[in-house]
Amino acid sequence: MIHTKFFDPVCVWNAKTLLGEGVVWVEHEQSVYFVNIFENKIYRYHPETQAKTTWDTPKQPTFIFPTTGDVLLCGMEDGLYWFDPVQGKFTQWFIMHEAHIDNRLNDGYIDSLGRLWFGTMDRKEQSPNGGLYLLECEEDGKIAAILQDKDYVVTNGPLIIEDHHILYHNHSNDQKIYQFDWQDSGHISHKKLFTQIDKGYPDGMAADIEDNLWVCLFAGHQINHYANNAVLLRSIPLPCPNITKIAFGGEDYQTAFVTTASKGMTDEEKQQSPLAGGLFSFRVSIPGKPQNLFKIPETVILK
Repeated sequence: MIHTKFFDPVCVWNAKTLLGEGVVWVEHEQSVYFVNIFENKIYRYHPETQAKTTWDTPKQPTFIFPTTGDVLLCGMEDGLYWFDPVQGKFTQWFIMHEAHIDNRLNDGYIDSLGRLWFGTMDRKEQSPNGGLYLLECEEDGKIAAILQDKDYVVTNGPLIIEDHHILYHNHSNDQKIYQFDWQDSGHISHKKLFTQIDKGYPDGMAADIEDNLWVCLFAGHQINHYANNAVLLRSIPLPCPNITKIAFGGEDYQTAFVTTASKGMTDEEKQQSPLAGGLFSFRVSIPGKPQNLFKIPETVILK
């Protein structure tokens, strides 16, 4: 689908997800993937042909990323799995063990070195048991999730602007976006507030080639576009309240793809916003940054 106007959202798949999330552009397929957390599904949308594919997942999927191999890396509620879309096959790789049994994985990000950063959250969205982690893969095959920051109820983001050595991360319940100094080693420090949201809750984020932030607002009806000095450049309204994740794609990376959710909406609200839970797209004036690939460790043998 080709859009001629900038910042004019169009629903390209009225998937009616309860909790659509994790939208990502997979370049070699020229396709968009996203997940439906509560209803255990993964979706693929091919913009040129408008072809739509759906897979059932063995557990709640939370994010999905392209890799340096033929499989995708899928975050599930309890850990990380390989997903082969050709066979529709899931293979367990890493199970997350935390002290809080009511936690699950949530949002994630692949940095320019091919490493996974991800957050965990309290399923009931009440207790500050969630944390931000970096996945470390050693040469001997050992895998560990290293805690980077803690005391989150619901984590979202994360996002890294490597050129500026900054990592952004959301504490959604507190309506806060934080920033950290980030190093190639994976070390983060000097946590400070980037901005406080006054309408909705900061959810998934992405960056454009000018290092501006695009922040989805759950219960906010819009996406906020910030300069890296926290100045609000514009807000893009969408015809539903819960905006969850944004990714850039297309041949020129000037098409934004956005997931939404119908979670928590009353029947009356769903009637007023019939596209809630759909996948949207719109054209942008500044290209987005290409999606990084997760670097599959040499010790991993996929069958």
